[in-house]
Amino acid sequence: MAKILFMKDFLGKICTLWTTFVQFMRYVVGSAMMIGVAPEYLAVWLVWRGASLVLPSWIYQWGDDKLYSLYQRLVLFFFETCTRLEVVMYGDAEDALKKRESVLYLANHQSTVDWLVADMVSVRGGSLGHLRYVMKNTLQLIPLYGHYFYTHGCIYVRRGNFNQDKMIDALDYLKNPKIPTWLVIFPEGTRYYPGSPDVIKKSEEYAVEHNLPAIGTVTAAKEDAKVSVRKCPEKTVLKHHLVPKVRGTWLVTKQLHDKFDAIYDVSVFYEGTVNEEGVRGNAPQLIGFLMGKCKKVHIHIRRIPMSEVPREEEELRLWLHNLYLEKDQLAENFFTPDSEKRNAVKERLNGCKSPLKLWSTLSSFLFFSVLSVPFICTKLGRQMYLQLLFYGSLGSYGWLVVRNVC
Repeated sequence: MAKILFMKDFLGKICTLWTTFVQFMRYVVGSAMMIGVAPEYLAVWLVWRGASLVLPSWIYQWGDDKLYSLYQRLVLFFFETCTRLEVVMYGDAEDALKKRESVLYLANHQSTVDWLVADMVSVRGGSLGHLRYVMKNTLQLIPLYGHYFYTHGCIYVRRGNFNQDKMIDALDYLKNPKIPTWLVIFPEGTRYYPGSPDVIKKSEEYAVEHNLPAIGTVTAAKEDAKVSVRKCPEKTVLKHHLVPKVRGTWLVTKQLHDKFDAIYDVSVFYEGTVNEEGVRGNAPQLIGFLMGKCKKVHIHIRRIPMSEVPREEEELRLWLHNLYLEKDQLAENFFTPDSEKRNAVKERLNGCKSPLKLWSTLSSFLFFSVLSVPFICTKLGRQMYLQLLFYGSLGSYGWLVVRNVC
């Protein structure tokens, strides 16, 4: 009997070690490939950019969207296919994703994985290549990709030194009716971490400055590893979100109100962020997610026609605040301390599994694998790779400095 117990324990440890090894290798291989193919990606993009110089901008953007979709499918291969992530969709998702429309994608912000969730949503709607983001200016520093994101139609903004004219100039490009767009914006401005009281406090101060009413009593968050410990009761405007800022959203809707068909109000909830005591912790971040620490993502989509979206800034501020009040109430279904309610949320809210076909991501992995062979296996390819990496980075940084895009 003792030998049997010993063998079970031994096999259990072996399985644990093997699982950890697989997770680690997925992280290493995935990160190396997603980052490492940047010079090859740049080479393909430069060919298309040069070939399309004499063509209308919308034709260039059509080809660029195809290329962007190809790369993002590679990202999804590692983050969704390899992790065997289960995606559950709610609300208007089924009907909305059947449409082919230009939309403003508004989402809650709690993790560095949130931009990947936009990939997961848009690929199911056949619009992966049309994704563009309103993103913080520091992301310009990403070698090669920092420049490419801007050429793809993304918009850089500075926190604390917001240049409204620069943003309007960038939005003008997207007005072209022949350039379909899913423009992603996170109105909270920064990520909501339950264990970051300073960020939550600043959000509360913003609400007071703009006369936004408190809705209830919760407890103050205190950092304790990755789990929030709530002790001192205080009033709060929102329980599960930061108060949304309106200026960026207003500029987007003002400039592109007639271009967008709808707003997709997206609420994302990561499985496993509530511990056994019913306390909400921080959402998984990129590394943990890639290593398979999150097994399920819940995505609720509410489609709002643009005819229902106010055009004036102050009206939009109140409208956006009310929208987040509704998002907060929805979040109670996922962050409730009641484990039975959390476990039954899929049935209660009519959630539906949304598996992604293997070939939709595997094909991209195979493409970039084949593309990388001559760059790795030949002397000339290795020289080109290093030159593209070095001179491409210098050139892209110089271009961004000269253009002063934000």
